[in-house]
Amino acid sequence: MRNSTPTPIKKLRCFAKSRKGLFSELAGHLQVSESYLSQMISGYRPVPHELAVMIEVFSKGEVTRIDCRPHDGTKVWPELASIQINE
Repeated sequence: MRNSTPTPIKKLRCFAKSRKGLFSELAGHLQVSESYLSQMISGYRPVPHELAVMIEVFSKGEVTRIDCRPHDGTKVWPELASIQINE
């Protein structure tokens, strides 16, 4: 059973709101609607693995793929597990 309480991605929210127009620019880069991006940020939709990588690249590492997928990111990208532990 899914957890009914969504978990927002705070780092992604802060990044997307850090500059005027960046939210729209990010949605365009990801080729998703602003509504879908908002749902991912608020935790109502999971960030697909491919988009997590695109977000990391777009944000120049300010928002990592593990930030986007905290519950299973280290299973998907096990090579990043030690990096997250050391931070």
